[in-house]
Amino acid sequence: MSMRITQSMMYSRAKADVQSGLLRYTQLQQQVASGKRISRPSDDPAATLRILPLRNDLRNLDQLSGNVALAQETLNTGAASLEDASALMQRVRELTTQAANGTVSSGDRESIGAEVEQLLSQLVSIGNSKRGDRFLFGGTENDSAPFELVEDSGGTRVVYHGNHDSLNVDVAPGVTTALNMPGDSIFQQRSRGGTTLSPTADSAATGIASWGSGDTGVGFGQLDVTFAGLHTDAPSTVTAGSGPTTALGELAFTFTSSPDTLSVGGGPAQNLPITDGAFVTSDGRTVSLTVTGVPATTTGTFTAKAGLSTDGGQTVTEISDFSAASVQVTNSFDQTVMNLNPENLTRTGSEVVKFEGTFDAFTTLVTLRDLLRNGDGLSDDTVRDRIAQMLSEVDGAHDAVLDGVRELGFRSSSMDVLKNRVEGLRISRTESLSNIQDTDLAEAILDLQRQDMTYQAALQISSQVIQTSLQGFLR
Repeated sequence: MSMRITQSMMYSRAKADVQSGLLRYTQLQQQVASGKRISRPSDDPAATLRILPLRNDLRNLDQLSGNVALAQETLNTGAASLEDASALMQRVRELTTQAANGTVSSGDRESIGAEVEQLLSQLVSIGNSKRGDRFLFGGTENDSAPFELVEDSGGTRVVYHGNHDSLNVDVAPGVTTALNMPGDSIFQQRSRGGTTLSPTADSAATGIASWGSGDTGVGFGQLDVTFAGLHTDAPSTVTAGSGPTTALGELAFTFTSSPDTLSVGGGPAQNLPITDGAFVTSDGRTVSLTVTGVPATTTGTFTAKAGLSTDGGQTVTEISDFSAASVQVTNSFDQTVMNLNPENLTRTGSEVVKFEGTFDAFTTLVTLRDLLRNGDGLSDDTVRDRIAQMLSEVDGAHDAVLDGVRELGFRSSSMDVLKNRVEGLRISRTESLSNIQDTDLAEAILDLQRQDMTYQAALQISSQVIQTSLQGFLR
């Protein structure tokens, strides 16, 4: 059975051939114009599955490239701030060397102290440096400035309000770097050593000693040892007088009758009764006592209690048991503690305390300023000696700042390597993506020309095959 070819069928077929040729022509024209072989998933579903992961990789690499630039800029800003701090510490060393010279007068030292005070304020300002709206040396804490200069009745100190965390950012696949260094690790770096005590210029050694390694004080301090009254082991007829007392600890006593006398610590006897009597021990210490008469027990020992204070007498820790291995004294201003051994404590006085290894950048400047001002009225020789001791502390604080410069500089230089690595990965992914989705222009142009000829031929043939007259259509 033969199939009858109608005019309508010929028209439909010709139309389909022309539209198919036009569609292919349009697709090739779009590929040449856009440079993309695949513009939508339907163009090549299999290739699209390879394109999507590559595009995701490129987005991630673009983000990493931005992170590297941010990290390098932040690290360079931090390093520049620390270089300013290094120059400042170098100036502090010059001033310290100058002030330790024996030819410098007290007036000159006060002038140097004024400059050191300005440098202290500048160093705090450097510690509070910012990039944009974020502090460079506050860790991850950004609610307030990391360093605060506090001056009150407890003295001058710099308090750190930041934390010990770092701002981390991804800078390469599997690589993270810290954008900053917590400020206390730079400006308050300490390597605590032992605690040393030495009597002040106007005081004899008290006999008290440092104990253990649990002290938390920093820089220089002063321990005041005072008489805190008599312990309950004193004879019933003996009370503390109101006169000066320098003797502390266990004191031997001997009473005699007819005449009634009392001697303390092997010293000369005093006639009784006596009010505020100055009893002198055989080693020259004194104790003020009021004695009403001879008690039933005429020989033995009693204890003169000691008062210990590291905050200028604001709080006093009393000692009555001098055989204790250690006594802890707390400073009420900054809550630092000091552990002491009272076993050899025998007299009142004041001790200069030095917490070795605790002279960070801020503590060093505060200590220098106070020494140069000499508010404690120390002798010129004592002031010069202590300033000379501070040279090593200045160098140590400067070294901590330089360590920070080196660390941030190293991280910044490593960003150049990571930048090249990220750029290399980005180029590789871009090439892979181009190989899959980009148009081969030479091939596409040839295909376009060929398709144009095919399309034109389809138009010409269709115009001849399809009869448009009514007579031809009715046949």
